[in-house]
Amino acid sequence: MHSRYARFNRYGDLSKFITNPDLLQAASDETVWISSKADYDIAVDLEGCPTPFEEMKPFIALLATKICELDNTVQRFYQKKKMKESGYLCIPSSKGILRFDYLRSMENRPASQRKGFPYYLAYIYIEEPSVLLFDYWCTGESVQLEVVFEYKAEEFCLRRFGVVGGIPDHWEDA
Repeated sequence: MHSRYARFNRYGDLSKFITNPDLLQAASDETVWISSKADYDIAVDLEGCPTPFEEMKPFIALLATKICELDNTVQRFYQKKKMKESGYLCIPSSKGILRFDYLRSMENRPASQRKGFPYYLAYIYIEEPSVLLFDYWCTGESVQLEVVFEYKAEEFCLRRFGVVGGIPDHWEDA
């Protein structure tokens, strides 16, 4: 059972993850469990990934070692940033689609009315070898939160948190 609100380092016990690439196994539905149901119950879904499972094993093992750090990043974003009361600021993107301008529409350190992070990590979807979609499920109501990370230059960068996209590499400094 998941607690109502998350705490930092909740996925910090690496012994509960499969971090050896040779021990990773894909189920028939292309799901790879990186922690057992008795532990953290987190799976990686490779259904939309064009790269074969055998080639993805080292990356999935690396991801398993970084889950705690990435989850802490998501919680920090939730606590430190919020939409300004003036609302969303949308600008045209190169594809002609409106997107959120992160720097103009977010504000740092919102009032402390926010309680803990009411989500737990359920699935990770690898859509491309460098793009990860974290699927968080809410503990109190039937709500999901999608968070996207990009892996580049040997680090994971937060790119989207729910509907807020265009997050810069070093958003905590912005």
